[in-house]
Order: sequence, then C-alpha cells, then structure tokens
Amino acid sequence: MTRRRALRYAGIGAGIALWSAVIIVAAVTWIPVDHYLISYYVADYTFGFVRRGLAGALVGTVSDPDFFGNAFAMRWLLTGLYLVSLAALALVLVKRGFSERRVMLALLIPVLPFGVPYAVYSARPDLLGAAALIALGVALTTTRSPRVALVISGGYGLLVGVLAFMHEGIAFEFALGAVLAIVVLAQGLTPAVQRWCAALAIGPGLVAAAAVALLARHDVSGQFCALVPHEMLRNPFEGATTPQQVIDNIFGSTTAVTDYHEWVCGWYLSTYDYGIADGIKEVLAVGAPGLIVSFLLGLVVIAVTIGALQHFSGVAFAGFVDRLRGRLLWVVAALVLMIPVFMTGIDWTRWLLVIAFNIAVVYLLYMRHKPELDQAPPPRSTTWFVVVVLAFAFVPLGLVPGGPIS
Repeated sequence: MTRRRALRYAGIGAGIALWSAVIIVAAVTWIPVDHYLISYYVADYTFGFVRRGLAGALVGTVSDPDFFGNAFAMRWLLTGLYLVSLAALALVLVKRGFSERRVMLALLIPVLPFGVPYAVYSARPDLLGAAALIALGVALTTTRSPRVALVISGGYGLLVGVLAFMHEGIAFEFALGAVLAIVVLAQGLTPAVQRWCAALAIGPGLVAAAAVALLARHDVSGQFCALVPHEMLRNPFEGATTPQQVIDNIFGSTTAVTDYHEWVCGWYLSTYDYGIADGIKEVLAVGAPGLIVSFLLGLVVIAVTIGALQHFSGVAFAGFVDRLRGRLLWVVAALVLMIPVFMTGIDWTRWLLVIAFNIAVVYLLYMRHKPELDQAPPPRSTTWFVVVVLAFAFVPLGLVPGGPIS
C-alpha cells in the first residue's frame, strides 16, 4: 500500500476502535444488560445435578455475598476472551503481510454481526465455545500430522464436553464449524482420520448434552429462587413499554432499576422446570409469523457476512464450498444437530448468526494463504469498504439475538 492508503486505513481502524469503546461504555453505563447476562450463573449444584450448573459452581451460590461481583466479573471475562480470539483471527490474516485486502478483512472482523456488539451484549457462556472453535481452526492450520490433528480434535472435544455443563447448547452450536475446520483446514488427512477427528471433536459434547437432557433435575426453580437476594440492579428497560420510555430511562434524571430477585424468579428460573416438550411448546407459542421473520433476518446475517468477506478478499466462496466435495453429508449432519436448538429456543436469529460465525471463521482461515489476498483490490474499494463498515456499525445485527429483552 502507498503511505496515503496506509494512513487512510489507520484512520478507519481508529474509528472502529472508538466505535468499539463507545459500545463497551454503553454496556457499562447507559444500556447495561448485566441483570440478564448474570442469570446464567444463578443455578449451581447446591440442589443436585441441573443444567448449566457448572457455570453457577464457578461463580458461587447465588446467596453468597460475593455472587454479584463474581458473576459480573465472569460476564466481562467472557467478553474479553472472545474479543482476544477475534483479534487472534485477524492476526492470522495479516501475519503474512499488510496487503490492502488483508487489512480490510482484519478491520472488518470487529464490525461483523458476531463482532464487538455481539461480544458485549451476548456475553453468555456460548462465547467460550466460539473462542474454542477459533482456537481449533487456527491449531489445525499449523499441522499436517494426522496424529497431531487427532490430539487437537480430541482436546477441543473434551473442552466442549465440559463447556456443555455450563451451557448445553454449546455442544450443538459449533459442530458445523468443527466439521468445516477438519475438512477444509486440516491438510494431509485421510477420510478415515477425518472421521475420527470429527467424532473426537463432536462426540464428547453430545454425550454431555445427553447427560444434561436425561439426568438434570427439573424441580429446582423454587429452591433457587428462595436463595436469590433482593438486589437492585440498573435496567433501562424496567417499566418501559415504548422506545421513548427506554430513552428517558437511559438519559433521564431518574435511574430505572430492577429487583433482581423478582426479575430472575419471574423470568429465568422458571425455565429450569422445563423439559424438552416445554421448550418446544414455548417455541410454538411464538407463532409462525414471528419465527419466519426471525429466520429470514438470520438468513440475511449469513448472506451479508459471506458476501462482505468474499467481496473484500477476492476469494470466491465457491472455492471454499468445493473443498467440501465428498463431505457434504458431514456438513448436513452437523447442521442437523442445530435442529434441537431451533426446536427448543425462540432466538432463531441468534442460532443463524452462530451458523454464520461457524462458516465465516473457517472461510477466513481458508483464505489466509490465497494469492488473491495479496493482489490489489479494484478501484474505489476503500470507498466501498467505508460504506460497508458504516452499515455494519450503524446496523449492528449482532444485537438482535443478544438484546436485553430477547
């Protein structure tokens, strides 16, 4: 790049950094949703084996004096770890040089639907699974040894198996990315070794999820509710029924707060009494129109993510798909594993965003050595890049599934 273009991209990077800082400050001060995100740590193993009990066990019993401090720390630790993993993904792209296309891709990652807003406002335990998938993909690009690939896949699978006791959805959400990484990124593997790698990467998580589904108690919500203290937490959505009321709560002279005991007992803990059939009923209760809109919005997330990466990299997505030839049934099987998630969870846009993340991570790592990345982009690429960055920044699709009232 010329010095002038380098300075231009430095300015774009500074703008993205400032935008990211504003989002973090907003989540800390103006529009916090921590009352929602720390709910994932309310249940532990105090009353026996329950789903997501490991998350609570790491933080401490909800009645402990240190619970809220520990839960807030964990909530932001997840955000930090995930952002570090995205930074590592960007670093892999520019490691071979700062060509214009490589720089554009690295700068694009924070504003993509699974970028900074998602990291800040969807800081659930799922982020650990996402960070683990990035680590798996990067690790598989560093070896051509079948034995090492098996060890890497097995280590990832064991980690996902443990994480499934923090959030059972992790076992299903990142199976697609694991299969894509093994097929596309791991070089020199025979079909038999690939099958073993896939089994080692996915199997432990499915076993853990099955254990949660079959053995977890479903009669503990009242017991946990009795332990939750009456802590007042900032919540700009408390009592708001219109956008104007939300704005008044954010910028007005009064501070809207929520009694955490009433909120978590009335909204979240009741789901611990749910079985699989109850989850299906909840999804059906949303109705076809709402689910269709959510699904279509998720498809938009996938399309714009892949489209942006293909346009600015110059690496055809068709070539990436071609690497899956002979393994498409594996990909379909991994996608089928998402069906239980769609059947029992109403956040369909969120699930499709996760699918976009799975594809995009492997697609980015696939293109890292492609010669197209070191070729000059077409004229006016910088202008279009700024337009796309601004579009992603001002329409942060990652907030849709991660919002405080989802």
